[in-house]
Amino acid sequence: MAKTASSLVLPIIFLVMFALVAQNMGCMAVLGSCGVISDCSMACKSKFGSNARGYCDRDGGSGTCVCVYPCPADKSHTL
Repeated sequence: MAKTASSLVLPIIFLVMFALVAQNMGCMAVLGSCGVISDCSMACKSKFGSNARGYCDRDGGSGTCVCVYPCPADKSHTL
């Protein structure tokens, strides 16, 4: 019985951690080029509210302005 219980501990811990991470990830949106948007953080806050965070993803060229914000209750996690 002890082996059965101990073999279930890691999968249960993994499932709990996955549920907590998925709940706290939030939504993401791409606003445009960092060359056009001078302050990604302020642009994200004005579009998605004060809890939004913005950063410039320098993936090439002038980069892309990416926002991370809390998902509305009726929306799934999207990019």
